[in-house]
Amino acid sequence: PAELEPKWAAQIHGAPSSSVVAGGKVFVASTNTHRLYALDARSGDTAWNYTVGAGIDTPPTVCSGLV
Repeated sequence: PAELEPKWAAQIHGAPSSSVVAGGKVFVASTNTHRLYALDARSGDTAWNYTVGAGIDTPPTVCSGLV
């Protein structure tokens, strides 16, 4: 289309990384809160989130079903 419109928006607490899309999910990290989010690609609903034990400074990587 000539003009794009957002389908959904999600609240990511902190500074978001670039997003990665795989397997029907959008993966994004909050770089300053050390949290990884998996969002449903169709709705933007949070499928899960996980706080890691250290900072995240790059976009998530998905390989063989693992993030």
